[in-house]
Amino acid sequence: MDFKEKLALNRPVIVDGAMGTMLFKKLPGYTGNLELLNVDRPDVLLDIHREYAGAGADIIETNTFGGSFLKLAESGLGDRCTEINQQAAGIARQAADETGALVGGSVGPSGVMVEPMGEVPPEEVYNSFARQVTALENGGAHVIVIETMTDLQEARLALLAAKDNTSLPVITSMTFENAGTTITGTDMRTGLATLAQTGADVVGANCSMGPEGLAEIYAQFADDLKTLNVPLSVWANAGMPQMVEGTPVYKLSPEQFANLCLPFAELGVSIIGGCCGTTPPHIAALAAKLKDFPVTRATGGVHHRFITSRYTAINVETHPRPVIIGERLNPTARKKFAAELKEGQFSFLREESRKQVEEGAHILDINVGVPEIDEIRAMQKSVAILSHGVRVPLMIDSDNARVTGDALMYYPGIPVVNSINGKDANFNAMLPVLKRFGSFVVALCLDETGIHVDGQKRIDIGQRLVDRLAENGIAPSRVLIDPLMLTESAEPGSAAETLKVIRHFHAQGIKTSLGISNLSFGLPQRKHINNAYLKRAVEAGLDAAIFNPATLTSLAGYTEEEKMALAYLEGDDPGATRYIATFSGKPAETTVKKENKDEKSILTRIYTMVVEGNNDEIAPAVHEALKEYQPENVMNDALIQALEHVGDLYSSGEYFLPQMIASANSMKSGFAVLQPLLKKDSVKKTGKVVICTVKGDIHDIGKNIVAMMLENHGFDVIDLGKDVDAGIIIDAVKEHAPDIVCLSSLLTTTMYEMKTVSNMLKDEKLEVSLLVGGAVVTREFAESIGAGYAEDAVEGARMAKKLSL
Repeated sequence: MDFKEKLALNRPVIVDGAMGTMLFKKLPGYTGNLELLNVDRPDVLLDIHREYAGAGADIIETNTFGGSFLKLAESGLGDRCTEINQQAAGIARQAADETGALVGGSVGPSGVMVEPMGEVPPEEVYNSFARQVTALENGGAHVIVIETMTDLQEARLALLAAKDNTSLPVITSMTFENAGTTITGTDMRTGLATLAQTGADVVGANCSMGPEGLAEIYAQFADDLKTLNVPLSVWANAGMPQMVEGTPVYKLSPEQFANLCLPFAELGVSIIGGCCGTTPPHIAALAAKLKDFPVTRATGGVHHRFITSRYTAINVETHPRPVIIGERLNPTARKKFAAELKEGQFSFLREESRKQVEEGAHILDINVGVPEIDEIRAMQKSVAILSHGVRVPLMIDSDNARVTGDALMYYPGIPVVNSINGKDANFNAMLPVLKRFGSFVVALCLDETGIHVDGQKRIDIGQRLVDRLAENGIAPSRVLIDPLMLTESAEPGSAAETLKVIRHFHAQGIKTSLGISNLSFGLPQRKHINNAYLKRAVEAGLDAAIFNPATLTSLAGYTEEEKMALAYLEGDDPGATRYIATFSGKPAETTVKKENKDEKSILTRIYTMVVEGNNDEIAPAVHEALKEYQPENVMNDALIQALEHVGDLYSSGEYFLPQMIASANSMKSGFAVLQPLLKKDSVKKTGKVVICTVKGDIHDIGKNIVAMMLENHGFDVIDLGKDVDAGIIIDAVKEHAPDIVCLSSLLTTTMYEMKTVSNMLKDEKLEVSLLVGGAVVTREFAESIGAGYAEDAVEGARMAKKLSL
């Protein structure tokens, strides 16, 4: 009968009692290493195992509680780790084969403290347990029993070692103090939820106190523990020890112990046994008491519902919506954080994390994507600091699978991973990380086709992701669909389409998450727009929002400012004209002097239309101007001068993104009238540009705006699109012979493609200027690869003009 079949018995499974108690009875006065007895006195161990099996134990544990490499090393026995554990499992297996019991390979604490509480790296502790569990399986163990763990991180590492290095089921048990937490501050719900979702087959508690105390703690968390849908275990001491003539004595008789364990069975605990002070008679009494006690088994696998840290658990099924994920631990727009990460300093991290929690963040997003740093080590260090410094759980924010995987080794809980998407390369890289660590995951509604404004296209991609993840063992309960927030000023109507995606997945019972701030890019007083939209999204069913908690207003009702924002978002204030006029500190009209229409020259009127973004009247006005002026005069004295003024307004903060886009579109409409009439030799092209976002980067709003500005400034623009391989860029340069190559990147992980392109241009000896920009790109990085740098689209057009001279 294997472990699964034992669990299917219509009664609790019985685990044996105390190994130490029995050894000291058999070998009074022994002062050596207990694990070494597996080699020196196998006869004694075999007798103990037979006694416990004869008493009714379904599982007999090996004498390897202190058998990890690190623990044995304390006694100078580290090099004998494999020998001792394999021998111990073999002895127990002999007794098990005689009696029908199963062998539980006992794994206790390593005796060291793991970073950040101690100085031992997680990898070292993991490797120590890996050596032990491998030997236990090779020696004949049927199940790994990780027990008496006081530190959740150490318990996780032992569990991961067992899952990664053996094929055996794993019981993982922690020990709790009278206050209901471990000595490192983890309560039972948080600890057992973390271990169950990490992959333990059974989770529970043992040691520290007698049955009464543990029953009280179990009862406190019983409802939450049942929702985990995994079997529970417990083995208590024979009461609290009392000192008799300098020796600890456990006073509970076998019958008393068995009676006090009945509440465990009544609470639905599947595996019950004895710990310190219990002997074969205690186990015999327990087995007799529980032989006819029916147990309702958890079936169907673990339910993922708790996002956890070392100290707390968020039940995503019951937590009031939305879960607020603090967004400010991201260096992209925070120069101080970026500078400190480069220097290996973390004061901003510590201060900002505490502030966000105080402001109401339930989870903290951590991103350390800074050019030319050791991102893996920076993320490890950040996760270690945060897991010790704040109580709330984390969102690990990196699309680099190695960065994410290494961070999860350092994280003592079940975080959210941000993110996975439908692109095969990303999906295949991230999937093993998700399967190994049991984390929740944000699934982005994008694939090789990019990001779509249309809500139904995003729904289709998201649904395929949910299905594909489920096929690979990632249950929908672990997934938060992110529709992706587009910039409304650049993609009008996208905000309403995003709400459609949220409503769809909410109706399907699938959780959703959304980073809000990109919505309001390029607008003044962005907090009003973000807050108004957050409320609309929550009404649509949004579960979690990546947001700045400092700007969060009450979710009940809308302020007057938010009502103005809604007018823009819902189409009643096209181009955000009224909103910008109210919150930019500038009048709604442009700075162009107002005159009566009849008093203006036609060129002044065209100039004003471009500045104002009047796309409806400009074409007729250009036709009218052509009755009086040459096409070249209309182009140079009205359209070009107007666009230059728009650039000045944008740079000074008087204009925002919607106004700049409207002006550029107006310019294009006017130019479309002139283009067929302009003499080829009179249209002086400013230069030729090849532009794209680099390989791996599908964010192209900024690139599109730059391309539009360049075209309107007279450049011949060859737009290669987004996510473009370096080889394709080089081929385009050879084909078109541009003056400039413009590259854009939003992500740290893709930014280094710019360096690849730069090196290839040099290797091919192609005489062309390189201009780079994007959210993560810095002037310092640009200079390091021999490129020019533009902070925004206006500067990009100006820099391009300089480079083309």
